[in-house]
Amino acid sequence: MIRIIYLCFVLSLPFSVLGQMSNIFNRLSNADGLNTNRVNCIWQDKKGFLWVGTENGVQRFDGRKFISFKSDGLDHSMPPLGIDQILDAGDGKIWLRQGSLIGKFDPISFTYSRVPVKSPDQLLFQSEFNLFRDSKGNIFLCTHKSGLLCYNPTENKFTDDHLPIKVPDGWTVNSLFEDTITGDYWICSDFGLAVYQSKTQTLVYKRNNPLHLPVFQNNNFSSVYAFFIDTRRTWWIICWDFRAEVEPVLIHFDPLKNQMLDDISAIQTSGTDYEGTFWINETRNGQIWLGGVNTLVCYDTKSNAFIQNKKAVPGEYDIKCKEIKQTYEDRENNIWLTTDNGLYVVTSGQKSVYNAVFNDMEHGKDMVVTSIQETKDLENWIGTLGNGILLYDKYFKRIDDDLYKSMKGDNLMDYKQVWDMLQHSKSGLIWSGCQNGLIAIFDPQAKKPVHLLEPPVFEQAPVRQILEDKDGSLFFGTQKGRLAKWKYGTEMTSENFEIIRDFNSSIYILFKDKSDRIWVGTRNTGLFIMDHTGQNVLYHFNGQPGSATSFMGNCVYDIEQYNDSIFFVSTGFLNLINLKSAKVQTLTQYDGLPGANVTQLLKDKENILWFINNNGLGSYNYPKNIFASYNDKNGVIMAEKSPYAKFEMRNGELWFGGENSLFGFVPEELKRNTAAPEVTLTDFKIFNKYIPLDSLMASKKVILKPEQNSFTFYFSSLSYTHQDKLIYYYKLDGVDADWVKAEQDMAANYTTLSPGKYMFNVKCINMQGMESAHITSLPLTILPHFYQTWWFALLGFVLLGWLTYLIYRLRLTKLLAIERVRNKVARDLHDDIGSTLSTINILSSMAKSKMHTDPVKTSSYLSKITDNSQQMMEAMDDIVWSIKPDNDSMLKILARMREYASGILEPKDVEITFNIGEHIQELKLDMETRRDVFLIFKEAVNNVAKYAHCTTTIIELAHSNQRLTMSITDNGVGFNVNLADGGNGLGNMQKRAESLKGTIDISSWQGLGTEVFLNIPVQA
Repeated sequence: MIRIIYLCFVLSLPFSVLGQMSNIFNRLSNADGLNTNRVNCIWQDKKGFLWVGTENGVQRFDGRKFISFKSDGLDHSMPPLGIDQILDAGDGKIWLRQGSLIGKFDPISFTYSRVPVKSPDQLLFQSEFNLFRDSKGNIFLCTHKSGLLCYNPTENKFTDDHLPIKVPDGWTVNSLFEDTITGDYWICSDFGLAVYQSKTQTLVYKRNNPLHLPVFQNNNFSSVYAFFIDTRRTWWIICWDFRAEVEPVLIHFDPLKNQMLDDISAIQTSGTDYEGTFWINETRNGQIWLGGVNTLVCYDTKSNAFIQNKKAVPGEYDIKCKEIKQTYEDRENNIWLTTDNGLYVVTSGQKSVYNAVFNDMEHGKDMVVTSIQETKDLENWIGTLGNGILLYDKYFKRIDDDLYKSMKGDNLMDYKQVWDMLQHSKSGLIWSGCQNGLIAIFDPQAKKPVHLLEPPVFEQAPVRQILEDKDGSLFFGTQKGRLAKWKYGTEMTSENFEIIRDFNSSIYILFKDKSDRIWVGTRNTGLFIMDHTGQNVLYHFNGQPGSATSFMGNCVYDIEQYNDSIFFVSTGFLNLINLKSAKVQTLTQYDGLPGANVTQLLKDKENILWFINNNGLGSYNYPKNIFASYNDKNGVIMAEKSPYAKFEMRNGELWFGGENSLFGFVPEELKRNTAAPEVTLTDFKIFNKYIPLDSLMASKKVILKPEQNSFTFYFSSLSYTHQDKLIYYYKLDGVDADWVKAEQDMAANYTTLSPGKYMFNVKCINMQGMESAHITSLPLTILPHFYQTWWFALLGFVLLGWLTYLIYRLRLTKLLAIERVRNKVARDLHDDIGSTLSTINILSSMAKSKMHTDPVKTSSYLSKITDNSQQMMEAMDDIVWSIKPDNDSMLKILARMREYASGILEPKDVEITFNIGEHIQELKLDMETRRDVFLIFKEAVNNVAKYAHCTTTIIELAHSNQRLTMSITDNGVGFNVNLADGGNGLGNMQKRAESLKGTIDISSWQGLGTEVFLNIPVQA
């Protein structure tokens, strides 16, 4: 770790240039979701959301996505202007300054309220405004041309009444700084610098210095723009001296010594554009940041040195903008910078990562790092193709020794083509495998070669791998596939090398496991596991499908042992070999592997596997089956260019090398072995509309309407540093049977859910397999439609029962009606037909008995039989007519009445007049009513024909007020109603009228005639 910190200050080296980037700037732009690249300010709330103020309004960032809060033009909507400042209002709300407009924004309800600014100064709204919040929660408004105002929460406005601090009379205020240690307020103004000592309520400045402070006696600060006191209690002042400069002047001042510090000119870039420093900030670890127009400076207090980050010719990971408007440190110690070209961040994890760039200045071509060797003396030897071995001390400071200065000959350049290195444990000598089958053996103390070998067994093939066995003997793997051995104890000569085996394919890796077995990874023929002699093949794994011992890919790049039985093998994919079962498991991107083309493998002290692939650096926690990837957010920018070399240093650092690059890191720092953070529900979307989730969660539950049954939960740990190293899982109780792994968008989408109560749960797991301490949960209720409620079901059940009962009653009524009809027909048949038939039967018997003895009597009986038969036929006709449904209409009734009356009265020369009412034909009588009405009519007509001795009969029927009236009037002889014998005819008429719930009146006058009047209720 010490050397990584040291390397931050290495600028150049002889023979090659080793360039260390002091800071890696990751840029977020409109391509990442910013509404514009012109970013003015940034602030983090207590939950961890970052609020970003841009020229197009305010946005919220959760580490993954930006959410915009646009003005809709309605009440409580923020003005459609850019955001210049964001401050904590202390009450859960946010202060927003938009030029001269100031207001509060509520992030729960997404509402905005403007706060007025009241001042008697006419120059107020020509001023430049600047908000400042002190440690006591006071909100000050600094005005460049007017003075100082303070927010009055009672009156909800900014005013100069009852200011908590004093300002020199007539002074404008550019900015304020609060010294939280002493309680002093420093006032920056175009008129100079002043301090208000709140403990004594004393105002001190150059013209009013009762305390005789040296800073005001010996210095004349004018046009002060900003003031800052760092943790070392030194002062930083930005001021303007228009007499000598057209750019702001930065002053670093020690008040105790009353003297200036540092050479500020060191911060200037090599560009010719205007440069100006306008703000000062200090991180929690004591690093000073200064910035403005065309300048961004880090000041390191340990070395008292400036580092200018704004380069005249910026590189890929340099900051590229004209103006840096603000720097802000979040709760993870990441540094955010708002600029006119997007939002930049310097992550806190960079301090544990080292990226170096090599340039072959001698030959003007790429330089490939092929091997890394830390010697017993803690020197670092870097093997390259073309430039030989480069030497560095334990701090990676270049050792100015040329290992090849004593070497001459045509094959010198072949010896500088270094494929692999190894320090022999027995002798301490360093062996290097070179091009064309050459071996160079160096003395690390003397820094010179002691043996230059050209073993014939190599057949001039490059020596790609060197491995030492348990006895100190060395194995060599060549480009042509030959495995050779030098036996320890023999002389170091070219002839003392023997062929062990020819694999007929390039040997890419030699590896010795803890059981002293020799592993040989080849280019085309797979992986061979040999005994410790290297002569006997114990296992052979290849890419031939259909076998338990096959893996994906036949090119074996690297091998790493996990335990006695599990081994990791890279073939472009990551393979897990279990020697106990002789089975292979291949892990691909479908299994979570972050990228492809896996090459170098290294295992750290905590058994986490680190690997290089085409996406950079990755790690794999085998017991937890968790992958993680590391990129420029973590300060890792050279990993994908480092697939050729690896080494684990004695202090646990892991190093990789490749094309023009050397890359190293402290694994414990990079993976940060800390508990997984809590997950925050960031957004809630119903269909395509975002809903304020905070307002929903304020009630501890979400209640949705029936039609709001398709929605999406968004969640995040609100961690920019750890975001890519966390795995999220969610579950909706009642829907998901088990935890569901979230995709990259960190969203849980549910559609067309049934009404009911649910519980949404979300958690995350870090690469060590540690889960969030608490599962984030939110109850959710989807209300049912009215027809899905219990009361509606109960009502439906009652209604169904009522309908069932109604149908039953209707059916019962119908059956009873049929039964009544049947009984009535039976009664009528019995009364009318049966009695008549009985009479006919009796008369027939009597006629038969008298037929021979009394012909006259017999003739009388036969006449009576004829009359009774005629009556029976008429009665039968009446019964059939009454029960026939076609006769229900009044037209049929009237027609039968006319027919019957004509048949009875016309033979007696009685004139008949029918008067039918206007609406009578619209009536439709039921069977019983129709029959009874007709029988009453029939009885009355019969009486007219038998007894009235009339010449005219008037028959009238009318319908009014749901009453049917029938009148039968004659001009006959009449009779005394009171003296009538009350025969069956009149009695039957009375009974039938009563059964119809009506009345019948019979009126008669001697010599004037008779009237029968029927009045019954009917339905229209």
